[in-house]
Amino acid sequence: MSPRWKQAAKRAYVSSFSAPEISEALQQAAERDCRAELSAGLVRHVSALIIGPDEPGLFRDLPTAELNALHRECASTMEAGFVRNAIDALQDGHTGQAALQKAAENTVSDRLLAGYRQIEEHMHREASDYRARSTRSRLEDAHGGVDVTGVARMLLRAPDAPARTATAVYSGLDDGVAF
Repeated sequence: MSPRWKQAAKRAYVSSFSAPEISEALQQAAERDCRAELSAGLVRHVSALIIGPDEPGLFRDLPTAELNALHRECASTMEAGFVRNAIDALQDGHTGQAALQKAAENTVSDRLLAGYRQIEEHMHREASDYRARSTRSRLEDAHGGVDVTGVARMLLRAPDAPARTATAVYSGLDDGVAF
């Protein structure tokens, strides 16, 4: 487990952390994974294929065919998932920027769900079943606080993407639990 996911697991495990604090850690872990595992070149290539020219030509299936070919050349699981989600978005009837955004959001969601499973499996090995279920429940409660759309815009390197979230560091008694 990467350090960011360990931090999220710790926050979900320790009951003194609130749901927004867990959400913050989850979002940071997802952001970090997206930056590390998705190359800018692949994102640009998929964007160019989906958005394409202003005037669509006769070959409506061309982006899907090229995306299928690109899927076989992906360097990581997240890249392959992004391309697969782009194909699915096109097949669901989304077009242009909406299809690209949908693909990015689904990729972020897939990564979050994989992280939740990883944390839960780790908790089952290290703690009691009750603590593992409790941790899973706290992760599910915090999921609604994760800005999946914002992380997706960061993944797409959109001009309106939110700034990176910073971890709040608590260093003294005055930085304790908010009332």
